[in-house]
Amino acid sequence: MKAFLCLCFVLFICSLEAHNVHLSQSQKDKASEYTAECIKESGVKPEVLAEAKKGHIHDDEALKKFIFCFFQKSGIISSDAKLNTEVALSKLPQGIDKAAASKLLDECKSKTGKDHADTAFQIFKCYYQGTKQHILL
Repeated sequence: MKAFLCLCFVLFICSLEAHNVHLSQSQKDKASEYTAECIKESGVKPEVLAEAKKGHIHDDEALKKFIFCFFQKSGIISSDAKLNTEVALSKLPQGIDKAAASKLLDECKSKTGKDHADTAFQIFKCYYQGTKQHILL
């Protein structure tokens, strides 16, 4: 379960001007495993995930549940929706500016929502919108 950032950010990519970073095969395998499990648990529709991969992140309840699930499985967020910055940073792949990521995660960890899934979604959106480095599968 080595380095593959929180990121569902692994699933939500795409920004033409972004500096893109690729995951290792083992990171991709683990992300795929979590993705399959969280799709099943959340009920997120494939088209919602496809849109998210294009950078179109909609306020969808199943997507929020998916993100919360993925973050929990990766250890990046606790069951009570608290961001673990140290774990998130430890999972960043090579090529990510960890100092900048740390600063951004510190800004994003205070985001809250109406429930745990919404809080995970708000943290995700904050990070995604604040970085130019996106992780590609």
